[in-house]
Amino acid sequence: MDGATVPQRRLGKTAWWTIAGIAAVVVALVVLAVAALGGGTPAGRNEAANTSAPGSAAATRTATATATAGASGPSTAGGPGATVTTGPTGTGTAGSQGAPNGTLDLCAAVDFGPVAGLGTAATQPAAGDHTDKSDYTAYTCDRPFTGDGLQIAADVTALVGVDVTGTSRRFADARANAPAGAADITGVGSSAFGYQIGDGTARTYQLWALDGRTQLGVRLKVTSAAAGSPGTDRLRDTAAAVARSAIARLHT
Repeated sequence: MDGATVPQRRLGKTAWWTIAGIAAVVVALVVLAVAALGGGTPAGRNEAANTSAPGSAAATRTATATATAGASGPSTAGGPGATVTTGPTGTGTAGSQGAPNGTLDLCAAVDFGPVAGLGTAATQPAAGDHTDKSDYTAYTCDRPFTGDGLQIAADVTALVGVDVTGTSRRFADARANAPAGAADITGVGSSAFGYQIGDGTARTYQLWALDGRTQLGVRLKVTSAAAGSPGTDRLRDTAAAVARSAIARLHT
């Protein structure tokens, strides 16, 4: 009986090792099959399964790529699917639209040469200023002139409105309330008129012109030794020349 028992134990150990070997092979085959079906390593499968998960490596790469593309902005080139960006490329000028953003240097646009042509010389440099109103800005440029028995205070004013309608209304009011003897002047702005106040040795000639959002005024305050000299026509022509030149320069 002892001889029969010993062979049974040896046979049991052999069977155990055989089963264990088979099981190991089976496990290895299963692992390889799962890896093949899952499309890569376990880490790769996990990343693929969590592409949109916050904090995942794939999500981080996706967000980075999106941010980089967005930072470049829309394309300005033409072609299918391109976004063409257009818009203003220049800045405003005084001209028919009034003053640009910021303060207008009116004196830079005024040529007082015609005043000097009346036989006078400037005694001081031109001086400018401006005052802000509710719906327009008043710019001024003044310069005094003196000659033989003649003194002229030349003042130029530009009332720059916020819109053409308001400026046109103010100009129409000025024309309607002008003193008797006011006459229209052609060739200055879109519309202009002028008139003289006083007579003798002390008088003032006033011109008003309309140009878009700008109402331009030229005033010549004259004190002369000889009554009525220079005459009204010369004062009108001088004021018109100053206004015409200023309007042209405000357009440049």
